[in-house]
Amino acid sequence: MPQTVLGVIYFIAFSHALMLAISLWRKTKLTNITTAKWLALVCLIISYKLFEAGALYLGLYPHLAHFMDLLPGEVLLIGPLVFIYVSLVVGEEKPKTYQLILHFIPAISLWCYNAPSVFQSLDAKVTMWQFVLSQTEARVIPLKFILLFLAIKTHLSLYLFLSWQHIQKFEKVCNALRADNSKAVLKQLTFLVVSLFLLELVWVGLFIGQQFFEIGTLALVSDIWLLFIAVIILAIGYIALQKTDLLMSKEEHALIQQNYSENKDESSNIKYFHSALSEQQSNQVAKHLEQQIKAKQLYLNDKLTLTTLAHETDIKAHTLSQVINQSMQTNFYRLINGYRIQHAISLIDNPSIHWPLERIAFESGFANRVTFSKAFKEIMGQTASEYKKQRQQAG
Repeated sequence: MPQTVLGVIYFIAFSHALMLAISLWRKTKLTNITTAKWLALVCLIISYKLFEAGALYLGLYPHLAHFMDLLPGEVLLIGPLVFIYVSLVVGEEKPKTYQLILHFIPAISLWCYNAPSVFQSLDAKVTMWQFVLSQTEARVIPLKFILLFLAIKTHLSLYLFLSWQHIQKFEKVCNALRADNSKAVLKQLTFLVVSLFLLELVWVGLFIGQQFFEIGTLALVSDIWLLFIAVIILAIGYIALQKTDLLMSKEEHALIQQNYSENKDESSNIKYFHSALSEQQSNQVAKHLEQQIKAKQLYLNDKLTLTTLAHETDIKAHTLSQVINQSMQTNFYRLINGYRIQHAISLIDNPSIHWPLERIAFESGFANRVTFSKAFKEIMGQTASEYKKQRQQAG
């Protein structure tokens, strides 16, 4: 692919990444939840890398050389930032200052090692980038640099693996704790982390092929990695902007940490060791729970979770989960959305109400149309649009 075309692609991706970083940062201010700021920093770092590549291939580096090569080893920053973001999403405590320093020691060390090149003169930087552009043939670099590059990629891969583990633990029990689209967002976040991990494996394969078998050039390896990053940045935007305030509460986190079991199916991921509830008591609690949900119309709260429901009904969260799963033979997601769908049906059936489905979804306790549509089809066996059309035809 011609360098000019690559430069244009990189600059377009750079603008998207920069706008995404700004949007995420601003949205955290609106929601007053700062979790996504860590993801905004990831986007900012990626945008800088794309800016460098765009400036290089479009021949702008002689004018922008002082703004390039300021962040050597940026990959060492991406891993810890993604991991911290995921950790906060699943309810971990915010890292203390010394913990943050430990996470970023490799990045700081590499930056200090490369400091002389960061602060070199403009002419020296221009010469360096001219040399990079002139490398059109396979080139073998010293072994110590090969090991350094592989160590950097291993560092990122380990952080991505740990992030994946964190997401999986919450995703498997999400429907037992939430009645919104949190599980779908977590699945997309899983896809993002796995995509980044696979991209690192591809890079390592290409790099080894280039260095030991003279397949392609270092520039080709870098370009393939950057092109995939340009695609991934769009995926980050799609995922992150859907639910920037996704955050697992400390109570939810504690509940999973105490009772999580990988060997159980979805409805029984939360275990009930040493339960003192008899079957009769469990049925009584279930009856009380249903009365409270209906009387207070708690299902109309689009932010209702298992732990907030426990506070509203004065039932311990662990007991509440046991009753829902064992006595009521369902999970929190299906229970609450069942009430919401019944409320939505009553609105659709009401001849004096002519609201669009979007408003009916919001009035029934759903935070968005996607969750409403999914829940409606799961419970009623048809979409809300189909049901509404049938009712209108029958009328």
